[in-house]
Amino acid sequence: MHKIDYDAYLDEGNLDNFSTKRIERKTRRLSQREKRLRREAELMEHATRLPADLQPRFNTTFRPAMSERVWLLSYLEVFYNAQIITDVLGKVKGGKEANVYCCTAHPSTGLELIAAKVYRPRMFRSLRNDARYRQGRVLKDEDGKTTRGRREALAMAQHTRFGEVLRHTSWLEAEFETMQLLYEAGADVPKPLVHSNDVILMEYVGAEDAAAATLNEVTLEASEARQIFDRLVDNLAIMLACHRVHADFSAYNILYFEGQFKIIDFPQAVDPRRNPETADLFVRDVERLCQYFARYHIHQDAHELADALWGRFLKANVLDADAVPLELEIGVRV
Repeated sequence: MHKIDYDAYLDEGNLDNFSTKRIERKTRRLSQREKRLRREAELMEHATRLPADLQPRFNTTFRPAMSERVWLLSYLEVFYNAQIITDVLGKVKGGKEANVYCCTAHPSTGLELIAAKVYRPRMFRSLRNDARYRQGRVLKDEDGKTTRGRREALAMAQHTRFGEVLRHTSWLEAEFETMQLLYEAGADVPKPLVHSNDVILMEYVGAEDAAAATLNEVTLEASEARQIFDRLVDNLAIMLACHRVHADFSAYNILYFEGQFKIIDFPQAVDPRRNPETADLFVRDVERLCQYFARYHIHQDAHELADALWGRFLKANVLDADAVPLELEIGVRV
């Protein structure tokens, strides 16, 4: 994309009025208004470069604002062409990093609905402070190939454009691979289907007119709460057996629909063999689980539970010789 003269759009603050009046350039921090206009101008410029036949071929039921429509159709077009999805019905969830959309599935998939987790363009994305989660991760490029060079590590450390692409690609690849691993191991996660550099398609949880609520939005019967708590503990054990810790385990990341639940949001998941902060993250996950279910009079000491789960994991799994050494005393918080 060639360089855009953003200042041409700043006269009236309206992209429909393409005034050519220029403002005096000053060395100063951009205002929020100017940042917004820059982002919108860049998206409008990108829209003019989309394939001319994109909208006629992929004309979705869901009608977002132009700025969102540009990148949404661009990212999902490959799955439309591959006959995996046929339409986008609506937005299920919006977030700082990604939006989730309900899509109709192509008959060849054998599904009715598919959830599309679409990562927002870099200009609109607000990645969390992810340094602690990335420790020990294998980097992957835009083609999904492993990169191990000093150049890649330096690019990420300096936040260059290339480094940001690597960060984004590795973040999405890690989520898809973790979901695949856990689904095959029997964990209660949505079935992952396929992904690109910006999208993960997965099993849709809910109905066409009512997406699944998150666990924090529902009220459970006492007996059901006990069953779900026990099953969630089992899921923590399954994750450990797969060398994964969720690292953001809470009622906000558990979908509930018709008595069933699915755990979601895995980009930050860590490998206990590689990441030296796993202990603290694992205890935090267990604490959040116990704190939430305390409202249903399920009183479980989080540190005792974490100790028990970790002890079973250590007995069943020998940590790799080349892994980051972990001195784990989970029952004691410093």
